[in-house]
Amino acid sequence: MQPAAPLFLNSLAKALKPRKRLTVSQWADAHRVLSSKGSSEAGNWKTSRTPYLAEIMDSLSERSSTQRVVLMFAAQLGKTEVGLNWVGYIMDHAPAPVLVVVPTIQVRQRWVKQRLHPMLDETPVLRQIFDVKRKRDKANSDEIKDFPGGMLVMGGANSPASLASMPIRFVLCDEVDRFPWDVGGEGDPLGLIDERQKTFPRRKTLLVSTPTIKHASRIDAEYQDSDQRRYFLSCPECAHEQHLVWGNLGWNNALTEAWYTCSECGSAISESHKTTMLANGRWIAQNPESKTRGYHLNGLYSPIGLGFKWVELAQEWAKVHADPAQLKRFINTTLGEVWEDTSNTLKHQKLEQRAEAWQQKTIPTGCYILTAGVDTQDNRLAIQILGHGRQEKVWVIDYFEMPGHPGRPELWMKLTAVLNTPIINQHGHEMTIQATAIDSGGHFTHEVYQFVRGMSARRLMAIKGKNTPGGALLAGRPSIQDVNYRGKVIKKGVKLWLVGVDTGKHTLYARLKGDEDVPEAERMIHFNQDLEQDYYKMLTAEVYDPEKNRWVLRKGRRNESLDTWIYGVAAAHHPEIRVHAMRQKDWDLLKERLGSEPQPDQPELPEPELPTPTRRKPTRRRKGGFATNF
Repeated sequence: MQPAAPLFLNSLAKALKPRKRLTVSQWADAHRVLSSKGSSEAGNWKTSRTPYLAEIMDSLSERSSTQRVVLMFAAQLGKTEVGLNWVGYIMDHAPAPVLVVVPTIQVRQRWVKQRLHPMLDETPVLRQIFDVKRKRDKANSDEIKDFPGGMLVMGGANSPASLASMPIRFVLCDEVDRFPWDVGGEGDPLGLIDERQKTFPRRKTLLVSTPTIKHASRIDAEYQDSDQRRYFLSCPECAHEQHLVWGNLGWNNALTEAWYTCSECGSAISESHKTTMLANGRWIAQNPESKTRGYHLNGLYSPIGLGFKWVELAQEWAKVHADPAQLKRFINTTLGEVWEDTSNTLKHQKLEQRAEAWQQKTIPTGCYILTAGVDTQDNRLAIQILGHGRQEKVWVIDYFEMPGHPGRPELWMKLTAVLNTPIINQHGHEMTIQATAIDSGGHFTHEVYQFVRGMSARRLMAIKGKNTPGGALLAGRPSIQDVNYRGKVIKKGVKLWLVGVDTGKHTLYARLKGDEDVPEAERMIHFNQDLEQDYYKMLTAEVYDPEKNRWVLRKGRRNESLDTWIYGVAAAHHPEIRVHAMRQKDWDLLKERLGSEPQPDQPELPEPELPTPTRRKPTRRRKGGFATNF
């Protein structure tokens, strides 16, 4: 039996011996264990299985000078495991405050249970840190994990409170394309996160996501600002280095065989070479001047046995290429590329070129009804005045923003003056705004209700946007919002109209696309020459996502002119106007009154009341399902 003193000294020497500094990939190879809950290959982590991840992980190591890393990856290529390996490395090897941000608080709960907890339970060195006693500690919850030398904070990008608190050295942002562009009115969540890292000169940020829509994809914007690294593989025939692109994948008609065509020698590369090619591949920066490291990888790189084979990708393409929603999903998640629907994409520069030779606040020939749309912002009102004519043609008479606080009556008095001020048309007749739709969403709902209740202008409508695909632009009946202290509806209370903003956007964009090669006189939508460039940028601020069946705001864009255009058209659908249902004889009456020069020996008459719109007779169903009109 050995004396106690030598044993003690030996243990002390081991404790005092400097710890070997590891990179993230070395730490993962030595310690990380994959759980069957989140991996198809449970067991010890092997970087050699996904060699393209080695450089990425090592750029996150403590001794690396890299501060910002961007991963724009297709699905199932290991990007989430990179983040988990980094988090485990920090906890065990480089203790410091670390923040993990996912799109929402709800997603955070799933991420903790499905990703974080399995790693802590299955990886021995982490299990020792988070033993039973520590797990029961009040300092550890789904939101905060306390460990020696640091803590792990988990936040949702939709929660300002989870993003603005203590200083944080390391940040992992997962699926950033699902982050909102503004959180709680406090700005871009990534901007809030950057503020938390300023006090750490050796800070690091990892941004991870599959991309979504061009000009609305946060990860694509980050990648374009990076050094744009791509993984180059050598052709087994000619040794030419190239990064894999979808266009070079080939397959037979029966979709039973697929190969990759070398861009240099044209040889057909069998997928059986992929493992060797990946092991010998290397990342090459396309924009080396940038200090941010950006990595892009598509599904063609998926290691054999971990993802789809090339022939399976070809089979999937054959299924989805004719369906826009399925094709978008394939391009985003399988190819790791942004989606762009050229058939539904509008360029603000081209719209600006369609401006016509008439000035704002003037009314061109053919325009006989005026409406307005108003959007409420925290420090202003956005106002758009539209003119309407036959066949639902629309003229943008004016767009402007009125600064002021919507909580103060002075701003609403100014709006009243605008809505009641006549505009002279081309024939010298005064025309006034017939209906105004005002958005009641946001922070000033009751101020809008109070203004509408006062009826200080003609046909004021409090509205609320409703994103129901295929719904009516203006719901048939409004709901009464005013109730007494007993909860009963007050007669003649303020009415709230629901506006189908989704339908309005589809309508606007379809008509703008249809006007591209049409003579000026035949266009559905007309712009005056005085509209500023920002108007057109806001009008084209959103793009349609066919996979999620919703509209998405482009990066850095405002959309007030888009919203107010829809509101102005919705106002023209007021039951007492209904421009879309007016008959030709109704328009003829308006033209007779407003479309000719006033006689010099006759005084100017007041603007006529709008013709009573025609309504469809109710439909009565007979037995057997046939409909008859009475």
